[in-house]
Amino acid sequence: MKKTLFFSLLLAAGSLLASAQTQGYKDGIEYYKAGQHANARTILERTLNDPTTDQSLANYYLGQVMLVQGDKAAAKSYFDKGLELNADNGYNYVGLGALDLLNGNAQAAENNFKTAKKLAKKDAEVLVSIARAYYNADPVKYTKEIQSYLNDARKTSKNQEPSIYILEGDMLADAQDFGAAAAKYENAILNDPANSEGYVKYANAYFYVNKNYSIQKLEELLQQQPNSAMAQRELAEKYFKADHWKKASELYGQYIQNPNHFPEDKSRYAVLLYWGEKYPESLKVAEEILAQDPNDFQSQRLVFLNQAKLENYQAAADNAAKFFAAHKGEHFTTNDYVTYADALNGIGQDSLAIVQYEVAAKNDPDNSDLLKNLSTLYSQKKMYGKSAEAYDAYLKLQENPSINDLFGASGRYLNAALNETDSLQAVQLADRGLEVINGLIDRAAEAVPVFYQRQAGLNVARNGKKPDAAAIEAYDKMLAALDADPENMNPANPSNALKLYREAYSFEIMYYANFNIDKEKQAYFTDKYNVVKDLLTPKE
Repeated sequence: MKKTLFFSLLLAAGSLLASAQTQGYKDGIEYYKAGQHANARTILERTLNDPTTDQSLANYYLGQVMLVQGDKAAAKSYFDKGLELNADNGYNYVGLGALDLLNGNAQAAENNFKTAKKLAKKDAEVLVSIARAYYNADPVKYTKEIQSYLNDARKTSKNQEPSIYILEGDMLADAQDFGAAAAKYENAILNDPANSEGYVKYANAYFYVNKNYSIQKLEELLQQQPNSAMAQRELAEKYFKADHWKKASELYGQYIQNPNHFPEDKSRYAVLLYWGEKYPESLKVAEEILAQDPNDFQSQRLVFLNQAKLENYQAAADNAAKFFAAHKGEHFTTNDYVTYADALNGIGQDSLAIVQYEVAAKNDPDNSDLLKNLSTLYSQKKMYGKSAEAYDAYLKLQENPSINDLFGASGRYLNAALNETDSLQAVQLADRGLEVINGLIDRAAEAVPVFYQRQAGLNVARNGKKPDAAAIEAYDKMLAALDADPENMNPANPSNALKLYREAYSFEIMYYANFNIDKEKQAYFTDKYNVVKDLLTPKE
């Protein structure tokens, strides 16, 4: 007795849980009415034999899906099955009539529609379904019939049948009049606050006009139908498209617990978790998907992406290598290549990392951040020429380069010129750097010491790493700018100004001792150098 009671309670609890999570076959009907026919078919086929399913009605909607997908034989089979299950279900006669119209048999269609009307007296939605059948067959040829059945539906429902406004909205949407279509969908909602297709079609028609208002409508739908798989999914999708990552991932997390979710939605959930920086959670979902389907492309990708973010670089590099090898010819994203490169960097394989960055840059040449990072990576590997080239490509993509961007470019050219063994190429690199730094100096509102330091360094690099008159002129200007503030000679000043003084004095001494011999100036700058040297020497 106790065991029987226990199992009864367990079954009851399970039924309550299921009903709290899903609307069963009704989710499929909602998808059909919202125009998502492939989704409707999936749900209706999945739930067809559930004990709570109205199988006659479910067969009707499956037949309608088959008509949309062009399989007339399957459609007829479903309509016939629906009538076999319930001969009084008028909707299946509507389906047969729709099939007759598509086969060019208008009289047979009319007979089936009459039978449907007789079986479904005072059911305005059946009348609208007949109007839709005529519209789907030929909206021009059957204009009179469409309007006649819509008028009958209005009369029968006293203008309160929401499907009237849904069809009229669809007709306007087909004519590209999305504003008027949205107004019709709004009327459907006003007549039935739980009309899911009205909310969804309204949101789709209005999303690119006012995203927030579309989202608000779907939020209202979810409040009306909290167990609707379509309401959950559509709102999560709109959150996703509007870049509300947190809301999208939270709602997707609820939605994939609904038995009427689609397998691909779990993968989308894993993606949302990744972009929401919830890497352990995303990795877990991706691994769950792979346990069911080891070849799932998106989940294989997410495994190494998340592992890299979690700094498990060896595993990330290994799985990335397998991913790329297994999917040759597929479309890979910039993030795929860059993450693989980051993982390779993380295990000390920086040369291989550069290869992946180069592939990414080749496939995404307009990605300025990628080019800037590649330039930095080249610089770290002492590949200064390539670093300058990548930075130059980055700079060309900037509409209004910042001072930091331009100063950074001059530094890349300086390093490249100093390390170039071909003297002619070194001059060309230095000249490009000088062009940038000279422009910055002209643009600056006041003298900036480090700008003159860079100008001097580029002239030194241009002259075979020896100071010339142009370099000394730049150092003189730098010294004048430094002297304008006495604090620059204070050892406690964190600006590193003393090191700038030391550099300038060193090159002044070299220049006047070896290239433009002037013993007096050499001695003058030697005294200056010794003062700075003493200031930089730590006191014991």
